Amino acid sequence: MAKRKLNLHAYQQDILSRLKSLTDSSSSTTTSRLGVNINGFNWLVSLEDVSEVLPLPDITRVPQTHSWFLGMANVRGNLYALTDLANFFGYPPTNISAGSRVLLVHNKFEINAGLLVERLIGLRATEDMEKQDDIGEQPSWYLNQYKDMNGETWHEMDIGVLVNQSEFAQVAA
Repeated sequence: MAKRKLNLHAYQQDILSRLKSLTDSSSSTTTSRLGVNINGFNWLVSLEDVSEVLPLPDITRVPQTHSWFLGMANVRGNLYALTDLANFFGYPPTNISAGSRVLLVHNKFEINAGLLVERLIGLRATEDMEKQDDIGEQPSWYLNQYKDMNGETWHEMDIGVLVNQSEFAQVAA
């Protein structure tokens, strides 16, 4: 019996497109987000802001840059600047494991960027959570804070606003 060769990119794209189609076909009140873990904290990102999720690719380090800037990666012939989100947020660098993933920022933002997260958690529906009103002063890319049915806190970020921050573009140390 001949073995079929698994095309990882096609498989990942198929999963992402299925996730997007599920959220598109749901009622307008459904607000599914991709749940990720960053430095032990639960974060939510819009599926519309991510073009692909992939394991950590080979990275070419760039000297004299901030510690949160991991370097450049070639993803199918396209160069991406990779950022460790935990370290960018002021936490220690991400402990990279087999579960670590890179979120490729959607090309609608006109930036080839990848965001390292500790691990994926899966889809989460914000309508199943309680929005927290008193979250204090937060960066402009910080959208909301929620509590789920288990009492866990979830933070929501706007990737488009994040990648357009001047601090994000200033990788030189």
